[in-house]
Formats: sequence, structure tokens, C-alpha cells
Amino acid sequence: MAYNLISSDQQTQYSKMTKNKTYASLVIGVLATVVFGSAAYSQSSDALIDKLVDKGILSVKEANDLREEANQDFNRAYQVKTGMSDWVNSLKWSGDFRGRYDGIYQDDKNFGPTPGKPNTYANQDRTRFRYRARFGATVSMTDNLEIGLRLGSGDLSSAAPSLGGSIFSANTTLNNDGSRKFIFVDAAYAKWTPRDWFTAQFGKMDNMFWITDAIIDYDYQPEGAQERFTLAATDNQKIQFTSGQFVIAENFNASGAGPNNDAYLFINQVDWTGKWTPKFTTRLGLALMNFKNQMEIPASLQTFINQNGTPASGIGAQNFNPVIARAEATYALDSFPMFKGEFPITLGAEYANNPAASSAPFPGKNYSGSANEAYNLGVIFGSVKQKGNWQIAYNYKTIESAVAWNGLVDDDFGFNTKGGTDVRGHHIKAWYRPCDPLTFVMSYFITEQISNVPGTLAHQQRLSP
Repeated sequence: MAYNLISSDQQTQYSKMTKNKTYASLVIGVLATVVFGSAAYSQSSDALIDKLVDKGILSVKEANDLREEANQDFNRAYQVKTGMSDWVNSLKWSGDFRGRYDGIYQDDKNFGPTPGKPNTYANQDRTRFRYRARFGATVSMTDNLEIGLRLGSGDLSSAAPSLGGSIFSANTTLNNDGSRKFIFVDAAYAKWTPRDWFTAQFGKMDNMFWITDAIIDYDYQPEGAQERFTLAATDNQKIQFTSGQFVIAENFNASGAGPNNDAYLFINQVDWTGKWTPKFTTRLGLALMNFKNQMEIPASLQTFINQNGTPASGIGAQNFNPVIARAEATYALDSFPMFKGEFPITLGAEYANNPAASSAPFPGKNYSGSANEAYNLGVIFGSVKQKGNWQIAYNYKTIESAVAWNGLVDDDFGFNTKGGTDVRGHHIKAWYRPCDPLTFVMSYFITEQISNVPGTLAHQQRLSP
């Protein structure tokens, strides 16, 4: 005779629990087989668990517990397999590739006389095919620490290899019969975020300042330290204070016969972001730049920079301590033809003034009272955050020669095939994103020198991404 010590209801519940455990074991087993199956692991495991919840096999709590257990198993297995320390939370790979056509077209009437010499201004066009390749890794660790390393392509910008690659870009020119090309350290930094409202970085890193390329090239990778404090006054109002301490030149001369004071750049900025309605946002910023030992910047570095405008040291140098004000407003339309989702329109303006510039005439140039000013006015239509969408931007810029150091300013917007200061003109840029990994970009520049003396001309057009 057999005795059933479990009631029928209990038996049903027991069978269900046993079945759930069986399914849970099955799920964990399936997850284990894909534990090293790349990023598809997370998506496939979540989909499997969600399906079991939909069928009533697992409760929401059981599903969450299972996800947590699977993640822990994955982390343990990954650490064992790779030898990764248990204080490493994640390792993220990143990279991109850009192919580029760069056409620089000069006005054939360009003429810049130097006493006793023929024309010294560019009047010949230049065509280049170029690429930029970058690959990096970011390690996220416990206690809110992060380190990053990014390698990038680039050309040697000087006959002295010790000076490295270009300050302004990682572009490599297709040239020299298929010769092997260089790889440089594009970024190498440590980052600490002990609180949501504070972050600090040290090394060679991405520039955190909200300043346009009329003052600092978007591809400029400063070296030194930078910090940011964020105050979220409300859910829709945020104030940020950003500070940077950057090394410009490390000077050492044991004999004392040359410069022996290091040159540094300090930048401080406060900016305020406000979201007034779900469709309307604004942002305002004010920044100040200061050099220490600016006049100790070596002539070799100025030659390496190879930009138009007033140098930071030597003959004709000015002190560069500009004040930069920037404002931006964005409104999103509900829809727009040939665009998916809300259609943002952004109006922006930036003004810079360098009160430290002297009023002395620049060598070979006419001085004007506005030679220490710059402004950048622009509008942006659309966005390429979503595939299938497009974006168009227009900017008019005036960058006088004594407003900012040419060692920081955009190297694409210029004249005589060089960027820098003492230039004004138009910049039109368009983007189209047909699919997530691919974006087409085209830029068109129409520029001219501002302070050319009578009888000279420096007009340029440029077509590139």
C-alpha cells in the first residue's frame, strides 16, 4: 500500500516548482554554452528568459534572479578564461574608420608679395585621398575608476619624428607608393568618477570643453588633467563647471642657454543647460583661457604647428587669454519631410575676445581694433542619431589673428592650404546615415584672409568630410 503524503494541490505546486527548476537549469546550461559568444550573449539570454516569463514558466522575480545568477556565472567564467582581475567590471572595444577626399582649391589671382621675392601665396590646387583609423579599449573598474587607450593613424608633421603626428587630426595621406604608415597614441588616460557630480581625468584625453572649433579644433587631444563638477538644480536644469590644466611644452635646458620654463594652458568654463519644455532646450557657456610661460613656447613647436595667424612666441607674438561666450537653443518639430521622428533645429552663436592682445601693428599686416575678436554664427537642421536620417549645418566664422593661439584652432578652416587664425568665411556641412555603422559626411568651405595688405589676395575653397 502506498501513502501519498502530499495533497493534490501541493503535488501540482511541487510539480510546477520541479518543472521551473528544470527549466532554470536548462536556461543556465544554454547560457553557459554561449558565455563567450560575443555581444549576442546578453540579447539572446534575455530573449530566452523573457519567453519563459511570457509562458508562465518563470515568475518575474525568478527571471530577475536567473539573470543575476547568469551574469555572475558569466563574469566568473570570463575572469577565469581571460585572467582578468575581479575588480575589473568591463572591457569595451571601440574604433572607427573614415575615408576622405580632400580638395583644396585656390583662386588663381592669389598674390602675397614679400619684399624682393615673387608671389608667396598659394595659387595651385591640392588634392589628397586620406583615411583615419582608430581603435581603442576602455576598462571600467570598481570604485568608479576607468582607464582608456586609443591608437590612431596619422602623418608625421615634421622632419623631426620626436615631435610626433599632427596636433589636429589622425588623417593619413595615401602617398609614397604604398609605404607602411604610422600608428600613434591618440588617447591614454585614467578617469575617476567618485560621485555623480564629479569626474577627473589625467593623461592624453578627449577635450571636455564646450567650445567651437573657431577656438579649439574638435580633434585636439589635450595632455594634462581636466575636471568637471555637475550641479543638477532640477530634473531639467543643470550647471557644469569644467577646468583643464594642460601641458603645452616641457622645456629643459641643462646649460641654461635656452628656455627652461615649461609652458602650460589653463581653461575654466561654466555652462548652464535648461530644458524648458519637452521640445525646447537651451545652453549657455562662459570660458576663460590663460597661459603660463607662453613666451617660452619654443620656435620649433610653432614651426611644427604650421598654421596661419599670430604666433605665441617670438616676433609679433601676442598674449592669448581670450574670454569665450557661447549660446545655443534647440527646438524639435513634431515631424519633417523625409525625416524619421522629431526634427531638431538648433541656433548657435559664439563670441571670443582676447583683452590681453596688444595694440601694436602686426608685422606685414594692417592693425584694426577688432583683431582680438572672433565670432561663429550657425544653424543646424536635423540629426543623424538614428539611421535613415540626415543633418545639415551652416556656420559663418570670423577668426581674427590675435584672438586665440593658432596651435589650438581648426586646421581645415583657413587659407594658403593651412588653418589657423586671421580668416573668415562660410562652412556648410551635411551628414546622411543610411545604416547604423555608416555615415556619409561632406564639408564645403569658402574662406579668405582678413588682414591681407593692399595688392594681395588669399581666397580658398575646400571640399572634404
